[in-house]
Amino acid sequence: MNTLEAWLCLKSAPKLKIGAIHAILEKYPDPGEFVGTKDHPLQADESLDPQTREHLANAVQHPDLDTILELSSRYDIKATFFGAEDYPEGLYYITMPPLILYYRGELEPAVDEICLGVVGTRKATAYGKASCKKLLEPVCRLGATIVSGLATGIDTAAHTAALNVGGKTIAVLASGLQTIYPPQNQKLAETIIANGALVSEYEPGTPIEPWQFVTRNRIISGLSTAVFIVEGSHKSGAMITAKHAIDQNREIMALPGPINHPNSQGPNYLIKNGALCVTEADDIIQVLDLDTQSDDQLDILPPMSPSEQQVHHIFQTQQREISFDELLMLTKFSFGQLSTALLNLELKGYLCKTGGNSFILS
Repeated sequence: MNTLEAWLCLKSAPKLKIGAIHAILEKYPDPGEFVGTKDHPLQADESLDPQTREHLANAVQHPDLDTILELSSRYDIKATFFGAEDYPEGLYYITMPPLILYYRGELEPAVDEICLGVVGTRKATAYGKASCKKLLEPVCRLGATIVSGLATGIDTAAHTAALNVGGKTIAVLASGLQTIYPPQNQKLAETIIANGALVSEYEPGTPIEPWQFVTRNRIISGLSTAVFIVEGSHKSGAMITAKHAIDQNREIMALPGPINHPNSQGPNYLIKNGALCVTEADDIIQVLDLDTQSDDQLDILPPMSPSEQQVHHIFQTQQREISFDELLMLTKFSFGQLSTALLNLELKGYLCKTGGNSFILS
């Protein structure tokens, strides 16, 4: 019996709750030593139900073992176990730490770096997505790993910010790792596997259930040194992650936003109640205590021409998304002059294009 089979046998034992499992592991950390061993001292523990002891003594296999093994082989899914040398240290101190943590990619190098959890709404605004790029790319250049949930919106923007600068990122999924959800993030998931890891506490083959998105949030915060809430309403999953982070004594940071936008309700509330207000990358860098002296990639942005300066000043003053047509009226530029200025500002990293033909500060 291999290590995974022994752990699955323990995990599927009848009449054995998670608290009792951890109590067993405190005495006997390696299930491989007592699963299938009928004369092991555990068999004399009368605090355990006879059905439990019989299940462990006979090494009864997990009901989905064949499926788990087949999918693990097909999708190159590996596993680490509670108490193992490569088990992420931060997960030991969360509510119900996973007994088995499945992953695709290279988990250990990613969690060995300082990890920043980044969460937010699926219905992200252009401001929220642009803020991820502007604030997270410098952080990732300094070696931080971004931890998020692979959802559309802010999660996608956070993972992408890390990958844009060659950084590492971890995506925590709410199902077995054979399923990429949402499907439109399949390519993003493949890139993450090559530059970090997909992780899940759920066995391969486990379907998606809505409640699993809530429970996986404790893992996002558990893997992280600090958590950055970008956008989300009062009742969003991002706020659930913030609560887990508070319970786990993680540093909380939040992006301020317009008081009349629902996406700003959560972050503004957190800031009002003590979360760090993040307005520049240095705010995050200082919290994570990243070494800026060793970085040779935080290049000074290239200079702007007078016309570029004029356009950039408009964005700095108004701090919002502005369409091409509105910029024509504000600048009085010709079509060609404005097009050139906007293109150069994009290439130099001052602006980024949003949906339609609009732009926002990078």
